[in-house]
Amino acid sequence: MGLTSDQIIKRASQCLKKGQNKISAEVALGIAFYEKGDIDAAIEHYLNALVHSPDSAEAHAGLGMSYARKGNHEQSLTHLEKSWQKNPECSLLANWLADAWFDAGNLDRAIELYAEALRLNASDNNAQNDMADAYRLKGDFATALDLYDRAIAIDPGDTNAMLEKGQCLVALKRPEEALTCLTTLIENFPASRDSATAMVVCGTILAKTRQFGKASMWFEKALEFFPFNRQVLLQAASCAMNNGEPEKARSFLGRILDLNPADQRAAELLNKVGRR
Repeated sequence: MGLTSDQIIKRASQCLKKGQNKISAEVALGIAFYEKGDIDAAIEHYLNALVHSPDSAEAHAGLGMSYARKGNHEQSLTHLEKSWQKNPECSLLANWLADAWFDAGNLDRAIELYAEALRLNASDNNAQNDMADAYRLKGDFATALDLYDRAIAIDPGDTNAMLEKGQCLVALKRPEEALTCLTTLIENFPASRDSATAMVVCGTILAKTRQFGKASMWFEKALEFFPFNRQVLLQAASCAMNNGEPEKARSFLGRILDLNPADQRAAELLNKVGRR
């Protein structure tokens, strides 16, 4: 069993008091505080490590991840680039740097680095999945679809890749394939939050083709996961109205108005369906 963060902090602090292994101790403290969620303390210790060794790849990597956690994209990129320059064959660093560029909004650079991470480690499912996300956000759904399939091949339990694959099929106007993909996800991973979102997507696909009975079933199942989601409640109410189930529609609309009495759309529909 490995040491806890508190044990690492205690041992590393003792090393510093004795003047021993200062760089390693500061990096260890940075890692431990990062794990504990004290990002400011982590940054302080990583900076201390750089005082002793300005080229410490570990300290630069730690700073990059810490600044990313704080949403400081510029500093995150600066330090991750420095660490990457020292370890250009590290697939994990390539992945982290790609994530930083992704978060900064430069999807093309992120894709380049995810590809590099995969060159270094072909089984890196995170890089495969994240690169697919980047292509999806660029609107290249066909490439994203292929990459999600590769991610699923690496990890057949990757529910997020399955969900996003379904979303890409919807965007490519292949609704039947999307339904097959999403229902398979739901059947195989019924307790997953991704499956719950897949239920909403299935309901939306079916409602667009006026299959309100089937759509209603999916929206109601999704509400078991998202009982306070007003948009799902509204979709369920709309299906119930189109299905000739006014009492059920009133129930969904009433729940929306309990959550937000100012919801004008729900109020209008409730008036349309008729109050009790």
